[in-house]
Amino acid sequence: MGFMTTSTRFGIEFNLKQEQIYLDSATVGKLPVSSIKKMIDYYASTGGVPVRGIHSEISASNQLLNKNRKSLADIFKISPNQISFFPTRETLLTNVFHSIPNIKERRITTSILEEHSVLAPAIRVNNSFGTNIDYLNLEDEMNIIEKLSEKIQTSKDVVLLSSLTATNGVKRDWGKIAQICKEVNATFILDISYSVGHEVTNFDVIQPDIVVSSGCIGALGPLGTAFQITCEEIYESMDPLIVGGGSIIALEEYSYFLNSSGSKFETGLVNVANIDAMVNSLEILSNFGLSKIQDHEKKLHEELRKNLKDISSIEINEIEGVEYGPILSFGCDKIEAHDLALVLDDIRSIQIRSGALCSHLYMYELKYNDIARVSTHIYNTEEEILIFLETLSSILDV
Repeated sequence: MGFMTTSTRFGIEFNLKQEQIYLDSATVGKLPVSSIKKMIDYYASTGGVPVRGIHSEISASNQLLNKNRKSLADIFKISPNQISFFPTRETLLTNVFHSIPNIKERRITTSILEEHSVLAPAIRVNNSFGTNIDYLNLEDEMNIIEKLSEKIQTSKDVVLLSSLTATNGVKRDWGKIAQICKEVNATFILDISYSVGHEVTNFDVIQPDIVVSSGCIGALGPLGTAFQITCEEIYESMDPLIVGGGSIIALEEYSYFLNSSGSKFETGLVNVANIDAMVNSLEILSNFGLSKIQDHEKKLHEELRKNLKDISSIEINEIEGVEYGPILSFGCDKIEAHDLALVLDDIRSIQIRSGALCSHLYMYELKYNDIARVSTHIYNTEEEILIFLETLSSILDV
């Protein structure tokens, strides 16, 4: 692994340069070095693909895939059969919306705080089938449980929300939302891409109908990974849009028959190496202690919010009365967000996200053309936050 610059934080070695301050985990997280090694070892040792025969490399690949399915199930306290692997969250959600029964007759309730990866697949079915979409606004977020209780009334309702918003870090009580949906048999699709790996998330008490997650954000897995957790009640009724490959167990001239496990949704050649790396990252985070990670990040963001509020040219994007997670965004009167990001990177190797954050519906509500976003993970330290704040202040004081 000598070709890689790494940094050790909390006893875990990450793919980080020694002087790098990476504050853009909500775009893509930095991998533990052991996860990168998992991918290298896979191709060095076998490199086989699952469900394509019975020789030794295929057998080893099948065993590894099943092992990872079980490991992920243990983390979330569910059955391995409920887990399906995908290459991207966008592919996953597109498949979900075209697989839900009677999608033409449904009404999708979502929020302007969701990003394009979540909203565009819903808009796609609206364009294709006329499926109605109802958007929660910023004011609705202040009393989201009460608002959803009023809105969600029948089994034709579909709720599409994130547990933590990528736009401004609003943290939602997804358990209460799941209960609202369960009471009227509405369908709840929960995106945990930004909260997974940051806090304890399990579904042994109450479970949304469909849970989706990118594997390369909070989970700290590699690019090209995503996973779906499907509640057993809705699993049987879903007819996947995308079919083929290992999802097919038999085929006739005008019909095909799908696998009955989680691989019902897994088409083509499943990327076992990347899945192994993603699950390894989640196991590392889980073993370290997700509650400890949550407490650590809470301290970082309390420091961030407290100090950013003292800078007159900065306006934090906040909604009164809501809880926040490890994501914060702000606008600046003195400098464009892209310019600020470039200067931070140039003078102190500090990486933040800038622009519209793939969230145009949210941007329409703001006075800025672009905004900056700071997002942390386990590898960030209090010292790094202080360096960021000092550097930011020096830039804005010029």
